[in-house]
Amino acid sequence: MKEKKTPGLIVLLTDFGLKDPYLGILKGVIASKVPEAKIIDLSHEVSPQNVKEAAFFLRAATPYFPAGALFVCVVDPGVGSQRNILWVKTRRHQFLAPDNGVLSWIQEPILESRIVSSREWMNSDISNTFHGRDIFAPVAVELIKGKPVRLLGPKTLKKVNDPWPQPLLKPGKAEGKIIFIDRFGNCISNIEASKLRVLNFKRDPEIFFRGKSVGPLRRHYAEVPKNRPLCLDSSFGLLELAVRDGSFAARFKSQIGEKIECRWN
Repeated sequence: MKEKKTPGLIVLLTDFGLKDPYLGILKGVIASKVPEAKIIDLSHEVSPQNVKEAAFFLRAATPYFPAGALFVCVVDPGVGSQRNILWVKTRRHQFLAPDNGVLSWIQEPILESRIVSSREWMNSDISNTFHGRDIFAPVAVELIKGKPVRLLGPKTLKKVNDPWPQPLLKPGKAEGKIIFIDRFGNCISNIEASKLRVLNFKRDPEIFFRGKSVGPLRRHYAEVPKNRPLCLDSSFGLLELAVRDGSFAARFKSQIGEKIECRWN
């Protein structure tokens, strides 16, 4: 007797929040078709319509998920328009997402991508405002069940809508910017700590925000007294501005896009 194949892992990323029923309905569609489906919620608190924030979440999270995981990304301000929905395969993972830049920052090389076009994979009735329920969920079900992707739609060349914002790196100085602010008020930059060590491996730099020193690069929050600002290598491998037991964003009213400087005197 042939052993039944276990459905793969679905990882959900949306801006639905938890107050409204949208997320529950999306999961209900999956559960009604594959009750044994394994689902992990990456986040449903992406700021509404914030494609770049969702792209950052994917960049930060995908290295920690098992091979074969299917990331279903429903941050879709263009829902119902002429924008395409993409299926993308990398060496380790699959992605199902609108073609709006949400996949721009994934770190794995893309091996294959297709436009989701086959109506047989979708619900019979498709709302113009809830593709999460009527397209993403049913398509995800067929994918984890092993339906051949050649039936999904035509191949396409995935273009990067908005490449990772590279910091300016030069001897004695590095310049980057804030790209994400977490719920603790920590401001995450696009400067990779590992690249700073290449610029000057003998000592750590001094960090500046709005032209004022935040001090040397720290290893952890407890290296400074309470309520003091600091900069450290975050869990994402990116420089982070923080306040010990406080919120850097609230203290300084910092914004996405503001500049961070690293200097070696």
